[in-house]
Amino acid sequence: MSHPIIHFDYEDFSPYGQKTKLLLTAASVKYKKCDQPVVLPRPDLEALGITYRRIPLLAVGKDVYADSALIIDLITSKLAKSGAVATSPADKAFETWGNVTFVEMLGIIPSQALTPEFVKDRETIFPLVKRSDLKSLRPSTVAGFQSRCREVEERFLANGSGPFMNGEKLSLADIHFIWCVRWGMKDLGAANEAGCGKDAFPKLWKLIESLPPAEPEVLGSEEALKTIKGGEYSADGATSVMKGDPLGLSAGTPVTIESADAKPGAHVQVGKLVGTSHSEVVLEVGNDGVRLHFPRIGYIVRAQ
Repeated sequence: MSHPIIHFDYEDFSPYGQKTKLLLTAASVKYKKCDQPVVLPRPDLEALGITYRRIPLLAVGKDVYADSALIIDLITSKLAKSGAVATSPADKAFETWGNVTFVEMLGIIPSQALTPEFVKDRETIFPLVKRSDLKSLRPSTVAGFQSRCREVEERFLANGSGPFMNGEKLSLADIHFIWCVRWGMKDLGAANEAGCGKDAFPKLWKLIESLPPAEPEVLGSEEALKTIKGGEYSADGATSVMKGDPLGLSAGTPVTIESADAKPGAHVQVGKLVGTSHSEVVLEVGNDGVRLHFPRIGYIVRAQ
């Protein structure tokens, strides 16, 4: 049975949303998107019982997946067409490189984007945005970003014929390192800085310009909610608590879960524990039986 797939992010500015949509497109996965407000509240997600604040989320039927790392694992292991995106044992290393580079780049965010509303919304997950000296960080951050781009140009793309790391086929490793670089260049304006152009990084820019465009159909709020609430469960794992789970909790226990790197208690998700695996924790949230999936890494689960 084919389950409808809905991607939640905020328009096209969400960097991690850009990454997961790029992978969905490269993997030839048919999906639709439902845009959310850039800052809280997000009524559509609240209507599903979801108070987890980070974007993107991916709904597959009545199962909703949080955190881009888990979404990417889902796409590559279960949703992607066979052979559509090459994978390798080094993928997790490139994923870490991209995540670290993204955090480093927060100092490039244009000052006009740092409205009081935006800063208040993001300070619980990205404390850097509330630094009083944030504007003065930009020159040093641009210099660091150029160094990261040099790594891409001279190391990641050094031996390939291009445009991608292993030639003509886009790989998961490419996606893991290029998403944040593209976001910095195009959305944060780093491309306008001296030393960041095509003359400095011809291979990097060729890769960016060769990425497939993500152009999913846009769903309205009402249709997205109706589709998910009326859908069928798609997941075939983590429907019971695994034996010897370190949490020591049984299925049906009311629990809370929150990001380990966010301000404690700032964005807690409440639900009933459905099941666990070595890679997932699954909760039932809201009043319509929606199941929300989280990775084990980076999250704190407590009995309520």
